[in-house]
Amino acid sequence: MPVPPPASPLPPSPIPPLTTPSPPPVPSSARPSPPARRHSVFYYVFWGTISLFATLAVLFVGFVFLTGASAAFLMKLSHHPAPTKTAATQNLPARQNLPATQNLPALNGTETEQAQTLITGLDSKTNDIRGVTCYSPDPANNYKTAVFLYIEKKQMGQPSLRWQIRYYGRKWLFIRRYRLKVGKAKAVTVLATEEIARQNSGGSLWETFDEPASKHTHLLNQMLAGKTTHLRMEGSEGHEDIELGREQLQRMRDVLLVFRYLGGTWSAD
Repeated sequence: MPVPPPASPLPPSPIPPLTTPSPPPVPSSARPSPPARRHSVFYYVFWGTISLFATLAVLFVGFVFLTGASAAFLMKLSHHPAPTKTAATQNLPARQNLPATQNLPALNGTETEQAQTLITGLDSKTNDIRGVTCYSPDPANNYKTAVFLYIEKKQMGQPSLRWQIRYYGRKWLFIRRYRLKVGKAKAVTVLATEEIARQNSGGSLWETFDEPASKHTHLLNQMLAGKTTHLRMEGSEGHEDIELGREQLQRMRDVLLVFRYLGGTWSAD
């Protein structure tokens, strides 16, 4: 038998190529972030303005709320006032109700007739510029130290009663206060509430206290109810004493009666 030819040797198997291991993936945290987007100036101005207006709106709403709440609280409080302390709550003896100040009553028929007669005896002068008529009992025409009441009456409205204390002399007293002693009562001090007028002419001097009689109602009523009043005018350069007797005080009473006749009111205190 023929011998088969020998088998051809097998080709050598290819050598696999060497593979280099790929590096591990880079974590996302380690990756460089893309550059931040930059906004224009208008962007920041716009949102800053929006934020400002939003803040103002919140503050306004809060202010309105607080104002309304405060007003409601005060209104509620006003309807429930705190109790006032009385004599009973303070354990004090209750006082009697003091009578209200009362004015002298209207003139009766006899007083009206008397006032009509008295007014004709008063010195009457009208100041056309002021529109005032003055009724005065002053017989000395300013050239004498005197104390008296006089009336000023406008065309419309009630008359006013004034009290004048006039010093007339040759030297200044620079009067600062007045001391009055009615009858046997203690002397009282009267301070001028208005400036004391000072004048001089031809060697004569005047220092005049001239005020509404209503400021001194109580003292004048004491004087008119008495028989005599002693008056001292005290100044930095001396003093002057005068006495008001029956005649002077009666003249003041007569002027008060005419004042009431012309429509004036006078306190009975």
